[in-house]
Amino acid sequence: MVDRAEFGRRPRSVTVAVALMAIVSVGYLVDAAAILSGASAYPDRVRDAMIAAEIDPRAVEVLRPLVSVLPYGAAGITAVAAVILLGVALWVRAGSFVGRIFAWVTTGLSLVCGLGALGSSGTVAFSGIARVSAYSSDESGTFTFAQSLPDAYPPAYRHLSTAVGLAAMLALIVVAVLLARPAANRFFRPFVELTVAQASAARTAPTIPIGTTESSAWVGAAAAPAPPTDGPAAELALLIRKHQRGELTDEEFTAARDDLLGGR
Repeated sequence: MVDRAEFGRRPRSVTVAVALMAIVSVGYLVDAAAILSGASAYPDRVRDAMIAAEIDPRAVEVLRPLVSVLPYGAAGITAVAAVILLGVALWVRAGSFVGRIFAWVTTGLSLVCGLGALGSSGTVAFSGIARVSAYSSDESGTFTFAQSLPDAYPPAYRHLSTAVGLAAMLALIVVAVLLARPAANRFFRPFVELTVAQASAARTAPTIPIGTTESSAWVGAAAAPAPPTDGPAAELALLIRKHQRGELTDEEFTAARDDLLGGR
């Protein structure tokens, strides 16, 4: 397993991106807690609004079970988004190249959900996607009702959710940009390059035959040799460290790396 500390300090762009993802996660959890705090009163607020819109009371009662679970579903989705984003942040902090890809994917999905909620309810919080719609008809005409979840909460929640949602969207855009900066590329790239070099070295390493008369201690040592301290993998690690310290330019590093890996 490759130790990330071998390749130097984590660049500031990655550190800031991780911090922003953690802050957004906390904001999502605050939003989820605010949704849960008003969940018990939510069905009655929706019922009153439907009656005011002259929806048939029978339709109101039919929809009540669904309306009762809607805030819990919205809070659950928001909390899951927070946990996933925090997990991706820890993954990126550990220097995972795949974690950076997942950070971009998670950021994109969060932005899409926020924009969808904005078009549906005027707020970018995930809860804005939750919506109750109903209609009823009688001899006096047809009556319709449509209300997003934030509209049934006190105005304070709508202000909170909008602030959290907007801040989260801006922060995630900054995260996507920071993780695409050259310093971040240099931080994640050596792990991939060194792993490829080690795998190549392992495939070409000579096979040590195990005799039938040797002791069990000798067999164990032959079966699990100590990691090599020289060879292409070590030379590549040295080149990477020199590149990160500024001793090699990008062109010199690329040429030396290609010469090392291409000449094997």
